[in-house]
Amino acid sequence: MTKESRNNAHNQYRLPFPSPFLPKNPKTVSVQEGYNLWSEIYDDETNVLIMLEERYLYPQLAEIRTQKIFDCGCGTGRIAHWLRQQHPQAAITGADFSDGMLKKAREKDSQSGIDWQHADLNQPFPFASASFDLVVSSLVIEHINDLANYFNEIRRVAQKGAAIFITGLHPTMHLLGISARFANEQNEHVHPESQCHSLATIFNAATTAGLQITRIEEHIADSELAAQAPKAERYLGIPLLFIMQMQPAR
Repeated sequence: MTKESRNNAHNQYRLPFPSPFLPKNPKTVSVQEGYNLWSEIYDDETNVLIMLEERYLYPQLAEIRTQKIFDCGCGTGRIAHWLRQQHPQAAITGADFSDGMLKKAREKDSQSGIDWQHADLNQPFPFASASFDLVVSSLVIEHINDLANYFNEIRRVAQKGAAIFITGLHPTMHLLGISARFANEQNEHVHPESQCHSLATIFNAATTAGLQITRIEEHIADSELAAQAPKAERYLGIPLLFIMQMQPAR
Protein backbone atom coordinates (compact mmCIF):
# COMPACT_ATOMS: atom_id res chain seq x y z
CA MET A 1 0.00 0.00 0.00
CA THR A 2 1.42 3.39 -0.97
CA LYS A 3 1.66 6.30 1.47
CA GLU A 4 -1.10 8.09 -0.45
CA SER A 5 -3.45 5.11 -0.28
CA ARG A 6 -2.76 4.70 3.46
CA ASN A 7 -3.64 8.35 3.99
CA ASN A 8 -6.82 7.96 1.94
CA ALA A 9 -7.80 4.89 3.96
CA HIS A 10 -7.21 6.80 7.19
CA ASN A 11 -9.22 9.81 6.02
CA GLN A 12 -12.09 7.56 4.94
CA TYR A 13 -12.80 6.78 8.57
CA ARG A 14 -12.39 10.26 10.00
CA LEU A 15 -15.48 11.15 11.98
CA PRO A 16 -18.05 12.55 11.83
CA PHE A 17 -19.16 12.02 8.24
CA PRO A 18 -22.62 12.70 6.71
CA SER A 19 -25.38 10.70 8.36
CA PRO A 20 -29.17 10.99 8.71
CA PHE A 21 -28.64 10.55 12.46
CA LEU A 22 -26.71 13.81 12.77
CA PRO A 23 -27.15 17.54 12.03
CA LYS A 24 -25.78 18.67 8.68
CA ASN A 25 -22.97 20.84 10.01
CA PRO A 26 -21.30 19.29 13.04
CA LYS A 27 -18.37 21.20 14.50
CA THR A 28 -15.23 19.08 14.94
CA VAL A 29 -12.64 20.16 17.52
CA SER A 30 -9.57 18.55 19.10
CA VAL A 31 -10.13 15.93 21.79
CA GLN A 32 -8.65 18.14 24.49
CA GLU A 33 -10.66 21.23 23.52
CA GLY A 34 -13.84 19.21 23.10
CA TYR A 35 -13.72 17.59 26.52
CA ASN A 36 -12.68 20.80 28.25
CA LEU A 37 -15.86 22.35 26.85
CA TRP A 38 -17.98 19.26 27.47
CA SER A 39 -16.87 19.00 31.10
CA GLU A 40 -19.23 21.83 32.08
CA ILE A 41 -22.33 19.79 31.19
CA TYR A 42 -21.08 16.20 30.89
CA ASP A 43 -22.54 14.90 34.15
CA ASP A 44 -25.88 16.63 33.57
CA GLU A 45 -26.66 14.90 30.26
CA THR A 46 -28.50 11.64 29.67
CA ASN A 47 -25.90 9.31 28.21
CA VAL A 48 -27.23 5.97 26.99
CA LEU A 49 -23.72 4.46 26.82
CA ILE A 50 -23.21 5.20 30.51
CA MET A 51 -26.60 3.67 31.26
CA LEU A 52 -25.57 0.47 29.49
CA GLU A 53 -22.25 0.46 31.33
CA GLU A 54 -24.06 0.74 34.64
CA ARG A 55 -26.18 -2.25 33.66
CA TYR A 56 -23.46 -4.53 32.28
CA LEU A 57 -20.01 -3.30 33.34
CA TYR A 58 -20.51 -2.15 36.91
CA PRO A 59 -21.61 -5.55 38.29
CA GLN A 60 -18.43 -7.10 36.87
CA LEU A 61 -16.22 -4.40 38.42
CA ALA A 62 -17.92 -4.78 41.80
CA GLU A 63 -16.88 -8.44 41.98
CA ILE A 64 -13.18 -7.85 41.26
CA ARG A 65 -10.77 -8.22 44.16
CA THR A 66 -8.39 -5.31 43.73
CA GLN A 67 -5.86 -3.19 45.58
CA LYS A 68 -4.53 -0.83 42.89
CA ILE A 69 -6.93 0.58 40.28
CA PHE A 70 -6.23 2.65 37.18
CA ASP A 71 -9.12 4.57 35.56
CA CYS A 72 -7.52 5.17 32.16
CA GLY A 73 -9.27 8.21 30.67
CA CYS A 74 -11.23 9.01 33.82
CA GLY A 75 -13.18 12.05 32.58
CA THR A 76 -15.18 13.59 35.43
CA GLY A 77 -14.31 10.65 37.67
CA ARG A 78 -17.62 8.82 37.23
CA ILE A 79 -16.16 5.32 37.43
CA ALA A 80 -13.29 6.15 39.80
CA HIS A 81 -15.65 7.62 42.40
CA TRP A 82 -18.01 4.65 42.03
CA LEU A 83 -15.06 2.25 42.43
CA ARG A 84 -14.05 4.10 45.61
CA GLN A 85 -17.44 3.12 47.07
CA GLN A 86 -17.05 -0.49 45.97
CA HIS A 87 -13.39 -0.84 46.99
CA PRO A 88 -12.82 1.61 49.87
CA GLN A 89 -9.36 0.25 50.70
CA ALA A 90 -7.98 0.28 47.15
CA ALA A 91 -5.49 2.84 45.85
CA ILE A 92 -7.15 4.50 42.83
CA THR A 93 -5.51 6.57 40.10
CA GLY A 94 -7.46 8.46 37.45
CA ALA A 95 -5.78 9.95 34.39
CA ASP A 96 -7.17 12.17 31.65
CA PHE A 97 -6.04 14.59 28.93
CA SER A 98 -8.69 17.21 29.77
CA ASP A 99 -7.99 19.63 32.61
CA GLY A 100 -11.68 20.55 32.59
CA MET A 101 -12.71 16.94 33.19
CA LEU A 102 -10.08 16.49 35.91
CA LYS A 103 -11.28 19.65 37.66
CA LYS A 104 -14.80 18.24 37.83
CA ALA A 105 -13.46 14.89 39.08
CA ARG A 106 -11.56 16.57 41.93
CA GLU A 107 -14.51 18.76 42.91
CA LYS A 108 -16.86 15.80 43.38
CA ASP A 109 -15.08 14.63 46.52
CA SER A 110 -11.87 16.25 47.67
CA GLN A 111 -11.55 13.62 50.42
CA SER A 112 -11.77 10.58 48.14
CA GLY A 113 -8.03 9.92 48.20
CA ILE A 114 -8.05 9.33 44.43
CA ASP A 115 -4.85 10.37 42.67
CA TRP A 116 -5.84 12.47 39.65
CA GLN A 117 -3.18 12.78 36.94
CA HIS A 118 -3.00 14.66 33.64
CA ALA A 119 -1.95 12.26 30.88
CA ASP A 120 -2.16 12.06 27.10
CA LEU A 121 -3.12 8.44 26.39
CA ASN A 122 -1.64 8.70 22.89
CA GLN A 123 1.76 9.04 24.58
CA PRO A 124 3.66 6.85 27.08
CA PHE A 125 1.77 6.74 30.40
CA PRO A 126 3.43 8.52 33.36
CA PHE A 127 3.26 5.45 35.61
CA ALA A 128 5.70 2.75 36.64
CA SER A 129 5.46 -0.72 35.16
CA ALA A 130 3.26 -3.31 36.92
CA SER A 131 1.48 -0.64 38.98
CA PHE A 132 -2.16 -1.78 38.79
CA ASP A 133 -4.20 -4.95 39.26
CA LEU A 134 -7.37 -3.47 37.70
CA VAL A 135 -7.41 -1.22 34.63
CA VAL A 136 -10.64 0.30 33.34
CA SER A 137 -10.72 2.43 30.19
CA SER A 138 -14.27 3.61 29.54
CA LEU A 139 -15.49 5.29 26.34
CA VAL A 140 -11.96 6.41 25.47
CA ILE A 141 -10.76 4.24 22.62
CA GLU A 142 -12.43 6.22 19.80
CA HIS A 143 -10.11 9.10 20.73
CA ILE A 144 -6.95 6.99 20.58
CA ASN A 145 -4.89 7.52 17.44
CA ASP A 146 -2.09 5.10 18.31
CA LEU A 147 -3.63 1.80 19.41
CA ALA A 148 -0.23 0.14 19.56
CA ASN A 149 1.04 2.65 22.14
CA TYR A 150 -2.26 2.57 24.07
CA PHE A 151 -2.33 -1.21 24.50
CA ASN A 152 1.43 -1.53 25.00
CA GLU A 153 1.20 0.99 27.82
CA ILE A 154 -1.83 -0.70 29.37
CA ARG A 155 0.09 -3.98 29.24
CA ARG A 156 3.16 -2.34 30.78
CA VAL A 157 1.38 -0.75 33.76
CA ALA A 158 -0.77 -3.83 34.44
CA GLN A 159 0.40 -6.38 36.97
CA LYS A 160 0.56 -10.08 36.18
CA GLY A 161 -2.99 -11.42 36.35
CA ALA A 162 -4.55 -7.93 36.26
CA ALA A 163 -8.14 -7.54 35.08
CA ILE A 164 -8.52 -5.06 32.20
CA PHE A 165 -11.83 -3.71 30.89
CA ILE A 166 -12.09 -1.61 27.72
CA THR A 167 -15.44 -0.14 26.69
CA GLY A 168 -16.40 2.00 23.73
CA LEU A 169 -19.03 3.23 21.35
CA HIS A 170 -19.76 0.28 19.09
CA PRO A 171 -18.21 0.54 15.58
CA THR A 172 -21.69 0.09 14.12
CA MET A 173 -22.57 3.52 15.47
CA HIS A 174 -19.44 4.99 13.93
CA LEU A 175 -20.43 3.56 10.56
CA LEU A 176 -23.75 5.36 10.92
CA GLY A 177 -21.72 8.56 11.27
CA ILE A 178 -22.18 8.81 15.03
CA SER A 179 -19.35 9.64 17.39
CA ALA A 180 -18.95 11.30 20.79
CA ARG A 181 -20.71 14.67 20.66
CA PHE A 182 -22.59 17.32 22.63
CA ALA A 183 -24.60 20.48 21.97
CA ASN A 184 -23.12 23.73 23.26
CA GLU A 185 -24.93 26.91 24.32
CA GLN A 186 -25.09 28.04 20.67
CA ASN A 187 -26.79 24.71 19.86
CA GLU A 188 -23.78 23.69 17.78
CA HIS A 189 -23.16 19.95 17.73
CA VAL A 190 -19.54 19.68 18.84
CA HIS A 191 -17.54 16.53 18.07
CA PRO A 192 -14.18 15.87 19.71
CA GLU A 193 -12.01 14.18 17.07
CA SER A 194 -12.76 10.46 16.85
CA GLN A 195 -11.51 7.40 15.02
CA CYS A 196 -13.52 4.42 13.81
CA HIS A 197 -11.71 1.36 15.14
CA SER A 198 -13.31 -1.96 14.21
CA LEU A 199 -13.55 -4.66 16.86
CA ALA A 200 -11.06 -6.69 14.82
CA THR A 201 -8.58 -3.80 14.80
CA ILE A 202 -8.94 -3.39 18.56
CA PHE A 203 -8.64 -7.14 19.17
CA ASN A 204 -5.52 -7.42 17.02
CA ALA A 205 -3.84 -4.38 18.58
CA ALA A 206 -4.47 -5.70 22.08
CA THR A 207 -3.20 -9.21 21.33
CA THR A 208 -0.13 -7.85 19.54
CA ALA A 209 0.64 -5.86 22.69
CA GLY A 210 0.65 -9.05 24.75
CA LEU A 211 -2.89 -8.99 26.09
CA GLN A 212 -5.26 -11.96 26.10
CA ILE A 213 -8.91 -11.17 25.29
CA THR A 214 -11.10 -13.23 27.59
CA ARG A 215 -14.55 -11.86 26.78
CA ILE A 216 -16.24 -9.52 24.27
CA GLU A 217 -19.76 -8.19 24.86
CA GLU A 218 -21.93 -6.17 22.45
CA HIS A 219 -24.98 -4.41 23.89
CA ILE A 220 -27.89 -3.04 21.87
CA ALA A 221 -30.44 -0.33 22.45
CA ASP A 222 -33.41 -2.30 23.77
CA SER A 223 -36.91 -1.44 24.98
CA GLU A 224 -35.72 -1.13 28.60
CA LEU A 225 -33.14 1.46 27.61
CA ALA A 226 -35.64 3.36 25.44
CA ALA A 227 -38.10 3.47 28.35
CA GLN A 228 -35.42 5.05 30.54
CA ALA A 229 -34.05 7.36 27.84
CA PRO A 230 -36.42 8.14 24.94
CA LYS A 231 -33.47 9.35 22.84
CA ALA A 232 -32.39 5.70 22.57
CA GLU A 233 -35.58 4.72 20.72
CA ARG A 234 -34.18 5.72 17.34
CA TYR A 235 -31.35 3.20 17.85
CA LEU A 236 -33.52 0.21 18.85
CA GLY A 237 -31.83 -3.04 17.88
CA ILE A 238 -28.54 -1.35 16.98
CA PRO A 239 -25.36 -2.20 18.95
CA LEU A 240 -24.39 0.83 21.02
CA LEU A 241 -21.70 -0.37 23.43
CA PHE A 242 -18.94 -2.95 23.43
CA ILE A 243 -17.05 -4.27 26.44
CA MET A 244 -13.77 -6.18 26.12
CA GLN A 245 -12.28 -7.95 29.08
CA MET A 246 -8.61 -8.89 28.87
CA GLN A 247 -5.55 -9.70 30.92
CA PRO A 248 -1.80 -9.83 30.36
CA ALA A 249 -0.94 -12.93 28.39
CA ARG A 250 1.14 -15.47 30.28
